[in-house]
Amino acid sequence: MTIIWSKTLGEAGRAMLLALILAGAGLIFRPDLRPLLTGVQPTTEIASPGRESFASISLDEANAYFQAGTALFADARPLEAYQAGHIPGAMSLDPNETDEWAGNFFSQFPADTLIVTYCDGARCPLSTELAEKLRSLGYEKVLIFKEGWRVWDASQLPTEQVAK
Repeated sequence: MTIIWSKTLGEAGRAMLLALILAGAGLIFRPDLRPLLTGVQPTTEIASPGRESFASISLDEANAYFQAGTALFADARPLEAYQAGHIPGAMSLDPNETDEWAGNFFSQFPADTLIVTYCDGARCPLSTELAEKLRSLGYEKVLIFKEGWRVWDASQLPTEQVAK
């Protein structure tokens, strides 16, 4: 009986050793797995398959572009939200209504225009959807202001409304 247990424990030990070796190799060849062990999350946004990644800018960067007048701001929220308040000079470009604004947009803005998209806040996907639509239309210089309208408005930066 002792011989059987000894043999079983020896096999289990070899299996555990092999598992540890494979796990170590995984960490060497897959550095994206390291945060799982350390509890540190990756700091860069990883695009999911079929989706492009875009540079995200902070409130200070968005305000600097606004103050310098070097970027076109594109509000991705529905028209009613845009009319209630938006960044001055921003265009209302609902990503779900591209057919309605794309033709006019092409005639007004060349493909090298720097565009900053935004929506309600960090959890709102519309700014990324709009950035993807703009990129598919040939606009390469697209940034996303992820903090969006809520943070801009809460920071008491300039705003405007559409008169009804």
